[in-house]
Amino acid sequence: MRNEETHITAEKILNAAERLFAENGFNGTSLRHITDAAKVNLASVNYHFGDKETLYTEVIHRRIQPLNAARLAKLDQVIALAGDQPPPLPLVIEILVKPVFEMHQDPARGGQHIVKLIARCLTEPLPFMSELVTTEFQTTIARFSQAIRRSVGHLTPEDFMWRMSFVVGSMQHTLATLHQMGQLTRGICKSHDHEAALSHFVTSAVAVFTAPASPTRTSSVNASA
Repeated sequence: MRNEETHITAEKILNAAERLFAENGFNGTSLRHITDAAKVNLASVNYHFGDKETLYTEVIHRRIQPLNAARLAKLDQVIALAGDQPPPLPLVIEILVKPVFEMHQDPARGGQHIVKLIARCLTEPLPFMSELVTTEFQTTIARFSQAIRRSVGHLTPEDFMWRMSFVVGSMQHTLATLHQMGQLTRGICKSHDHEAALSHFVTSAVAVFTAPASPTRTSSVNASA
């Protein structure tokens, strides 16, 4: 019974911290805000997590670690089935983004709060998060980049990396605006339409990667010669 109560307390803290960190950021959220929202005392936070930095890291780790494990397991299966051929590009992109779309619409897995918080990790980097960002974000994106790269040999490394950045950034933007797509498009698109968003996203991402290589840039020195 004691272990169950301890687990429930830790979950209450994590859930409250997840929402508040997503809404206000790390610096805009105090431990007092979290304890008030979770209806626990400060000693409980110290007992379970030690400090705010550790709590912030654990909030993200508990969501992103299983997500990435599932992504990479599916990616390995697709690569194995493809053998010597490049794995199907639309399928690789779907494996990369679909779990995030599913998590976005599932409050039990963090919903919009955790997706917003993940975006904060990438756009508002914090020094103490560097290890987690490397192991859970950069490593996973690198694995998918390698798989995608096999289908787009016509792109230079620079061209490919720019396009990968655009695709990852557009995924964040899509999820951030999905709740108001009806308003933003004057009713042309529906708000909260995860299925349509995912389908259009995969199609668009494939088009980004398979478009002709970008023209070779002419340096300012050569242009003025």
